[in-house]
Amino acid sequence: MGQERVLPGEGELIQHFVDETMARMRTQYPEGSEVRRDAHPKTHGMVKARFEVADGLPAELRHGIFAAPKAYDALVRFSASGTEISADTVQQAHGMAVKVLGVEGPKALADERDATTQDFVMINYPTFLSRTVADYEAFHSARVGGLAQTEIFLKMNLPVLRAIEGLNGSPMWNPLQSRYWSQTPYRLGDRAMKFSARPVVTPVKPADIRKGPEYLRQAMVKQVGAEEVVFEFLVQLQADPVKTPVEDALTEWKETDAPFVRVATLRIPKQDLSSGEDLKVAENLSFTPWHALEEQRPLGGINRARKVAYEAISKYRHERNGVPRVEP
Repeated sequence: MGQERVLPGEGELIQHFVDETMARMRTQYPEGSEVRRDAHPKTHGMVKARFEVADGLPAELRHGIFAAPKAYDALVRFSASGTEISADTVQQAHGMAVKVLGVEGPKALADERDATTQDFVMINYPTFLSRTVADYEAFHSARVGGLAQTEIFLKMNLPVLRAIEGLNGSPMWNPLQSRYWSQTPYRLGDRAMKFSARPVVTPVKPADIRKGPEYLRQAMVKQVGAEEVVFEFLVQLQADPVKTPVEDALTEWKETDAPFVRVATLRIPKQDLSSGEDLKVAENLSFTPWHALEEQRPLGGINRARKVAYEAISKYRHERNGVPRVEP
């Protein structure tokens, strides 16, 4: 329970994946062009928010940022996945990344030990698309090999295919009206947790959606320009090492085994995004699961891979774009 297990050769696999990714990015963004994120390069919008930790939480949840009731300022970026910016009509996964500001305490990244931010990175689907680093590196290599190799890989790995179909096919008509999940586990005291952000108001799909290249941003700008938007921030604790594993990011932690409990409220006040200034600010920020308090650091192989990949890509992107890489 709550324990990681690093398999032999994992570090080499992670470095191979990172090297392939960096090679692709150098080709995708030649000298003189603006370098975007490797994953989730398109921002639907970024909003100012308040992250309000609940009072009266049970002792097993009172760790890290949840240790005491407190309200924090936050920035929240909503994004589309993929490696290239595409029209909102393209089926793909979507992300929600919360950067909580003013979080004191030692952080998990050694070179940002004294930073005062904590990120919660989520996707609108409850699981990742691979179990382990080895599985993900194999899938990534197949994708690099082209469509034919990718199709062969997916035919031999049906759980991965189903996860991809779930990720790409999850309903999305407004980024502010979707639920998001951490997909991977994190430490919470001496236990493991996953987290989720769920809209307080039950989303109702409009009868008529005019889908255009930017319809998701348009829906978001319209809603937050008219009213406050509220999400419940939920946590589920690991209940069983098999049913709720740490080193298997493809297995969903079923709510029947590990129920979600509200630990905070995320309030997004009414605000005007029509100028597009939020998109510029978002582009210069970095979000990573490893912007976290040590007692809430990421767990599992996929998160260990993210640590190396996110840092390498963020440094490269900011250096190429001539933008300082600092936390707000």
